[in-house]
Amino acid sequence: MNLFKKIFAKEKQVENKEEDQILEQTPIVEEEKPVEEVKSEEKQFEPNKIDWLINDSILTFLPRELFMHYWDSNTEKNLQDPSWQNQGIYFWDYNEPFERKSLPDFFENFEKKPFVFNKFPDYISLMSAKVIPWFGMPGGGDKLSLRYEDSSITLEEAHKLDIINYIEIIELNYDNLSVLNDRDNYHFLINPNEVKFENQLFYLNGVSISLAELYQKKKLLVISLK
Repeated sequence: MNLFKKIFAKEKQVENKEEDQILEQTPIVEEEKPVEEVKSEEKQFEPNKIDWLINDSILTFLPRELFMHYWDSNTEKNLQDPSWQNQGIYFWDYNEPFERKSLPDFFENFEKKPFVFNKFPDYISLMSAKVIPWFGMPGGGDKLSLRYEDSSITLEEAHKLDIINYIEIIELNYDNLSVLNDRDNYHFLINPNEVKFENQLFYLNGVSISLAELYQKKKLLVISLK
């Protein structure tokens, strides 16, 4: 009986030892804990923060009308070519709808170059003509150009004479809000024909309005001069 107990105890010891070896060789897998989602700066950003940053901005105001012209570098300069004329001579109010310009469809693929006037010399005339229906478009827009006496002035010449200044429109986002404090390189652009400034307040259609609201309505633009 004692011999049986000794043999059984010995076999139990061997069995326990083998179990210990198996446990040592088996990697311990910790239970995966749910990883907390790290909120990005954008997600933490309050939606109305852009509004108050606009309202508190130190940018200076540039009261100018905004214009644009089309440009395709592959178009050969030819003063007699209507396609080139509609890039190098004629321009439009920035918000003029495309269908009112009566241009061929491919113009929509051209570069759109926004600009403002720096100065308007007395010897320069601003010409305007109503667009007739053409290319399946209704027309009705105002086609603009510059003229000196009986000669058209190209937009390239106007730029060289510092009559016009090209601009870049800055779309505000979470990564570039610092521009609202960079008054050396950026400005607020407003159309003085639409937005009035009286008694330290801005007015649109006779109603007092904040800068943030003007920006939301695209009546206030953040720009840099090129």
